[in-house]
Amino acid sequence: MRRWNKWLTLTMGTALLGSVLFAGSPAYAAAPSVFVNGELQYDAMMVKGNAMIKLRALTDTAWIVFAYDPKTRVVMFHTKDNKITVQLREGEKKATVNGKSIPIDAAVVNKNGLTYVPLRFISETLGAYVKYNAKDNRVIVRTPTAQQEFETLMHGGDLKEAREIALKLPKISGDAPMLESGEGYHHYGFTFPEGEALRFIFDNAGYDYGYYEVNEEGIAIKKWQYDDVAKREWGVKPKFESSVYFLNQWMGGLYTFGKTDAQGNSQELGRLLSEEVDGRVVSIEGEKRTDARP
Repeated sequence: MRRWNKWLTLTMGTALLGSVLFAGSPAYAAAPSVFVNGELQYDAMMVKGNAMIKLRALTDTAWIVFAYDPKTRVVMFHTKDNKITVQLREGEKKATVNGKSIPIDAAVVNKNGLTYVPLRFISETLGAYVKYNAKDNRVIVRTPTAQQEFETLMHGGDLKEAREIALKLPKISGDAPMLESGEGYHHYGFTFPEGEALRFIFDNAGYDYGYYEVNEEGIAIKKWQYDDVAKREWGVKPKFESSVYFLNQWMGGLYTFGKTDAQGNSQELGRLLSEEVDGRVVSIEGEKRTDARP
């Protein structure tokens, strides 16, 4: 797994984020663009220059187990192997880690019944991936399971596995207009350039189509959409030299897949019962991944 200087990144990220405070409460304000496992945390916040995220956002069944005692206002969590145990009390700027008291940058906050913890403390104590993108003013956080999936998505050679990970990423629509709803949703489909996992088109029962590109941070960003209900197009439609498609007609229980050439001529390669398909895509014989990053 690729290594990175998380301590320098975190120090710079915290300092830069500290300058981005919104008007409002003098104690804390919303922090912009914090993504945890690819999902934007709309309720992340800043406390005196420290990025804070809700503990529940870090749920990873293979990583940590956490609990909260409302009587003592103590947050408790430990790694699955019990090598690291942590206790935090609301309002205190210290933590107990493996029985030892250590200072932390900001006190634990309870807001609207949710417990918020300092992002830097979580990373340095438990090893979550944290990186600050100064250009887009964005903080990227990944739990160990999500980081492993990110490595497979960006660098792995298993095309089917990489595509499955890409398709389950939270999708960012940006400035795309709201879609109008249709009736009778009975199928969905995906189209990828042949050999690729980081670009795809989602067909939502023919009512709308969205083209997404996965960026270097592992975020699926919409670049084009066509709303067939509203008869409205946005963005730039991609052009694939050759592509593969996967169509799940779940109402009829039929799953088909095949190839399409640059002229739009399609060739069905196989069909299965929908219940026989493990995931959203299947492996296509002879297809090798071509877009894995070095």
